[in-house]
Amino acid sequence: MATQLDFLAALAMGIGPALLFMWVSLRRFDRPRVEATLFDDRRVFGHLAVGMIFGVFASVLARAMPRFDFASSVLAVGASFLVEELFKVVVLNRKGYQGRFDTTFTGVSLGAGLAATTAMATIYWNVTGSLGLPDLFLTFLLFSVTMNLVHVDTGVLIGFGASQKEMGRPLVKALAIRGAHAGFLFPLLVGAPNPWSLVAAATSTGFALLVFYYAYTVLLPATLPQDLQRKARRERRRVPSVKE
Repeated sequence: MATQLDFLAALAMGIGPALLFMWVSLRRFDRPRVEATLFDDRRVFGHLAVGMIFGVFASVLARAMPRFDFASSVLAVGASFLVEELFKVVVLNRKGYQGRFDTTFTGVSLGAGLAATTAMATIYWNVTGSLGLPDLFLTFLLFSVTMNLVHVDTGVLIGFGASQKEMGRPLVKALAIRGAHAGFLFPLLVGAPNPWSLVAAATSTGFALLVFYYAYTVLLPATLPQDLQRKARRERRRVPSVKE
């Protein structure tokens, strides 16, 4: 019974932030804020599912990678980042996606889906039977938040690159963000006791929020063609009378 409750708690902790950040990212481009939804619901939710499925595979692969010492652990983490970000590049640059402005929105859901199941798996494998402890619960809730943020960040970045028909530079930037994020998260990744793991989760969340602010305020609006940007601005001016 306790194991089932831990599984359900880990599932909620993984999926909850994913859905929240996806909603926050995309709501400006949906009715009633604009006259017509600027993304395809089927693509967005379909890629949320694709990301979740791949997240299970990525979690199993990361867990199977050998870690004999500090160097091999760093290599394993770096390899996991590369696999996850390459997956986003391949999916978002397929025929029919590259060069489309709404591919950036698809990147949001793809990143959120991947983060949901990788965060859930990490929580379940590492703290089964201990989620009732307040400090561990808060630490791993923040862990899920920070992982969801950074995956949405890089999903937007790679999706925006795909909309501009770019692959190399967005991938390099995404890997740099993941590396910097892992640096902040390092104490938690190596299993440091609290309060160090909690501080690491909090500081990495702050870093990921800064990147998310850039993605939210610059990249997401910039993905729209000029005529749609102007139209969206006009529509937003009419929204104050509408309850959010």
